[in-house]
Amino acid sequence: MFNSKKKLHLSIELRDYIIRALVVKGPSLEQSQLFEIPLENGTIVESVIEDEMTLFDIFKKYASKWGGKKQNVRLFVPDTSVLLKTFEHPEDVESDKLLEYVQMELGESIRVPFEDPLVDVYDHDPNDGQAVIFAAPSDEISKLTSLFLDIKMEPEVADIRSLCNLRLLEKIGYLDGERTYLVADWSINELSICIYSLGQVEFLRFQTIETDLHKWAATIESEQEVQFSLQGDSQSYLMQVMDEVLELDRMMNFFRYSLHKGEKGVDEILVMGDNPFLEQITETLNNNLVVPSKMVTDEVIAKHFPNFKGKHAALLGLALKEVHP
Repeated sequence: MFNSKKKLHLSIELRDYIIRALVVKGPSLEQSQLFEIPLENGTIVESVIEDEMTLFDIFKKYASKWGGKKQNVRLFVPDTSVLLKTFEHPEDVESDKLLEYVQMELGESIRVPFEDPLVDVYDHDPNDGQAVIFAAPSDEISKLTSLFLDIKMEPEVADIRSLCNLRLLEKIGYLDGERTYLVADWSINELSICIYSLGQVEFLRFQTIETDLHKWAATIESEQEVQFSLQGDSQSYLMQVMDEVLELDRMMNFFRYSLHKGEKGVDEILVMGDNPFLEQITETLNNNLVVPSKMVTDEVIAKHFPNFKGKHAALLGLALKEVHP
């Protein structure tokens, strides 16, 4: 989306309840610093920024710690509205020119239901004349980029959470190119789903998890660590999670029987995210679904990225993105 020549950068993740910022200070992630900042309820609601002034005050307060003026910033596109669409292209359009081709054809041979969309392109097989477009409305990203520009930082790239997750999973050796995966990223109040098959993204879905964020208490353990805990009885919340487990089963059946006529299905579910009940969720999936589930644990992430945890997986994937001028 944006271009930059600078290697140092800030990768930032905004949930409805927290900001996570990863400042990369050198050529590797070992030279980086992590920040976690709890958000007041109502600042961001279902990925929509409702209180820009509160966010601006936080950004301004932390700007110097995040690299100061001219620092490059990487952002997530909100999961709520990402569209996946396969398109055909002329054989003489090379992979590195596909984004330019798509931008030229938007509104003509390629149509999406957004005004001035943000777009990215993924080309699994450069020789098949097909590729996948990811598109999203620009409204929320425009709000964020404006806030960073106001504190003299430079938006560098906007990426999709599912692609960042896949980048990280590839890095830690969780993906086999011959298998089909459902990647489920669980936050406290959202679930992002991606089906990745034989090296290609085939399915995206976003679900909300009903919960009152006022009932989730944030404990600030350090500038790098915020823990969340549900106050009161957790049983009703876990019932909501169970509803999502059943929904995953329906999605996998749709993928197998409606999209692939029973000839291809999900081989494994990969469970990740910052939900405090992630272990219980993984156990529930394994107890109720035929397809096995595997969790991206703190130990796995720490093995590859010391001082980081499983909840940082998507943020690490964003930081690992290669950005060319």
